[in-house]
Amino acid sequence: MRVKRLAAAIFLLTALVACDTYYKLTSTKIRDIIDHPRDYENKDVTVYGTVTDSSSLVFVKFFELQDDTDSIKVVTNRVLPQNGEKIRVKGRMESIEFGPQRTIVLREIPNQGESRPPP
Repeated sequence: MRVKRLAAAIFLLTALVACDTYYKLTSTKIRDIIDHPRDYENKDVTVYGTVTDSSSLVFVKFFELQDDTDSIKVVTNRVLPQNGEKIRVKGRMESIEFGPQRTIVLREIPNQGESRPPP
């Protein structure tokens, strides 16, 4: 009985690590988007990382997502994720400019029938 439980625990742990690795390998690196915004402008991209901050203003909800390379703000219409949550986000890259200041953001595209992966 203990062997079965141990085997199940090892399998579950391996599956979780494999999912995390898969998301990291198949997602666009945030540093690539920040360094080469013209290559991604108005294109759909998928990023994966950890939520480090979230805010809700009057008409806009956004959160900051950080991967191993950099961080980016994500504008969303969905419920804001919790800080520390690991998520994969599909969005359209946009550049917001205020005079000489430029901010690169992703506008999240809601996936119909797909939920965010569990932490």
